[in-house]
Amino acid sequence: MKIERTDVTNTIDRRVARTRALLQDALIALVPERGYAAITVDDICRQANVGRSTFYTHYADKDALRTATMEEHLRSLSRGRTSESRETGNRLFEFSLPMFEHARAFRSLHHALLASTGDTMHDELRERIRRAVRTELVEKRIGDGDVPAEFAVQFIAGAFLAVLAWWIAEDGSLSPPQVDDLFQRMAAKGLGA
Repeated sequence: MKIERTDVTNTIDRRVARTRALLQDALIALVPERGYAAITVDDICRQANVGRSTFYTHYADKDALRTATMEEHLRSLSRGRTSESRETGNRLFEFSLPMFEHARAFRSLHHALLASTGDTMHDELRERIRRAVRTELVEKRIGDGDVPAEFAVQFIAGAFLAVLAWWIAEDGSLSPPQVDDLFQRMAAKGLGA
């Protein structure tokens, strides 16, 4: 599994970008097998075929690699937003379709992340979904004055993560646009939008 990356050669040396990509891809490959907590720097180095000193040249520790990997995933999700969804303005939440598409492309990774409660990467994913929901609720001024904003955030984020986990564990007979359409409709009903 590899993250779709932009051309970062303008800002950093190509060898640096290549090594970081190898380390990030190694982490992504190992998470579904063992879960984040059980993975060691040695495991990552072996998977990426790089030495420990090379690892520490790029990242202070496993957590720094995790953060960089999650950031790169988020950048790939942001790039994945379709111009159609931005133009129509009919979508309640813009993050959901790219996330469903990404989850389909990285099914085993997302299955591991969503199944491993208490895992640092799982918790980070949940918090990032909450932030995306919070941002979109504020930007689009969605919500009812009778419902506290944070309640709406927790409600939508929890619903999204539950649907995502169910869909990933399923056989995936619904396409990303189909499952997103269902999520959008239910979220709109839940918010009274």
